[in-house]
Amino acid sequence: MRLRGQKGPFKFLRHETAQIFPGVIPRAVCEEARNTIDQVLDRGDNNRIWRDATGSDSRILGFEKDIPALLPYFYVESCISAIDSYLGKSTQSWLLMANRLIPRSGNKGSGGGLHRDSPFSHQVKCIWYLSDVHAANGPFEYVPGSHRNLYSQRNKYPIGTYRFENVSEERKAITAEAGSLLVCDTRAIHGGRPIAEGSRYAVTLYTFDDATGADRLFRSSGLKPD
Repeated sequence: MRLRGQKGPFKFLRHETAQIFPGVIPRAVCEEARNTIDQVLDRGDNNRIWRDATGSDSRILGFEKDIPALLPYFYVESCISAIDSYLGKSTQSWLLMANRLIPRSGNKGSGGGLHRDSPFSHQVKCIWYLSDVHAANGPFEYVPGSHRNLYSQRNKYPIGTYRFENVSEERKAITAEAGSLLVCDTRAIHGGRPIAEGSRYAVTLYTFDDATGADRLFRSSGLKPD
């Protein structure tokens, strides 16, 4: 069994499920990134776009390829180093996923409802809000502490289950201004609140401890890696 490092800038995740860091990306850069997302999605001419069944959640995998001039503002290498220090692993592949949420009837929010990325191991996601996020436009929300002590929660949330329709515990929503960075252990029960108004733009860092992880995410999304 591989032990977590529990070290570095993200060691707060030993006790906290998530934390928000405001003002990481300048608002002007956020606006430029939002414009790029709109342009890529509205053209729809590449094989890196995924959309949910309602048309609410549109995603661009491998978004780093679309923003080479903006990439330094995301400090991806520093984030990966912090993730590796906390998890005690070495990232071998990664990608950025950009998504735009808009209201559509029956939408379940970003991620398609409450879920864990895995009940068996800890994962860390870095999520940059590119637009101001409030209670009605799809904030990230999670059950505090649900990334720990899964055995004691097994009657309510069976350990082998990834998605949850009925969650009785109070959920915490992360609202913040554009340019904020959200760091979360996504072993926790989490998801985007269904969007009721406006729009929400974000970029998420996915890391993998094997060289084929990024390609695997493409394929699991029904897309072909470049």
